[in-house]
Amino acid sequence: MRRLMKNQWHDLRDQLLKLDDSAEPERIFATLVAGFRKYRAQFSSKPFSGRRFAQYFSMKAVDYPVKQSAMRDEAFRHFKTAIEQYEVRTHLASIEGILHDAMEQLLVIQVEQRCPVCGPSDFMLFKAVGSGQLVLECQDCFHVQGCAGEPYDQSGITYARNDDLGPLPAPVALARAPDAVQAKRRQATSDELSASGRSPRIRVDSGEMLDYNLVVLSRRDEETDSSGALISFYRGMPVAIFDEDTDEQGRVDDLVADGHAEPVTEPPRWCPDAKWLCKIDKAGIRHASGAR
Repeated sequence: MRRLMKNQWHDLRDQLLKLDDSAEPERIFATLVAGFRKYRAQFSSKPFSGRRFAQYFSMKAVDYPVKQSAMRDEAFRHFKTAIEQYEVRTHLASIEGILHDAMEQLLVIQVEQRCPVCGPSDFMLFKAVGSGQLVLECQDCFHVQGCAGEPYDQSGITYARNDDLGPLPAPVALARAPDAVQAKRRQATSDELSASGRSPRIRVDSGEMLDYNLVVLSRRDEETDSSGALISFYRGMPVAIFDEDTDEQGRVDDLVADGHAEPVTEPPRWCPDAKWLCKIDKAGIRHASGAR
């Protein structure tokens, strides 16, 4: 086994940080894959072998729906901000997690649909290994079903290639950028949000991030949301969060994100009274101005 070294991580990270925020998904994909190939031995070893990073070595963007990916603009800026703070000595698991999530966001079409288990959610479109059936995986509870709600063959799932997709079956649609998805959510009324199980936004402190996709949600079992309602948390509960921020001109431009509630098992030393965390979904943290 050959562990990823500091200089190797810095090489890949620097190549990604050099890309413009507006870089096309195909270029982001090519930069990531080039780094994985360059350090093939390291990305074939633990912890990366657990997520089968070796499968990325031979992939080409043209074979997958990378062009439709939501990994661009605000999502890519969030990704770059997150990786800039990671070092292999202390954050190897986080590096593995964020690189895997980035590749998944580049390779998989995102779909907004109602999950029969947890309600309105973001799904990702995969292919069943055994039958080749196109299937949807809920990004909140990881329920998997066929595109029309039918069961799948339980053979495991893998990335769907462009050849597998063809004309997409209803109700699947090509992925929309995060701003379009969030704009639709923001237009929903409070009644619609309540009925869907998606809470109005709960304020968090973005300085209390445990990882790129984990933030302290509450030190209690309940919090008051932006509508004034008292919200009681439970494991897996869909939550929408925000923190106050401003743009370069000093105008209000809050940070927003969606995810689900997770109980704290081992509170961080700097927040020993934390009781609930928000696990942020793959759309990441973004400014409200980009969600309109």
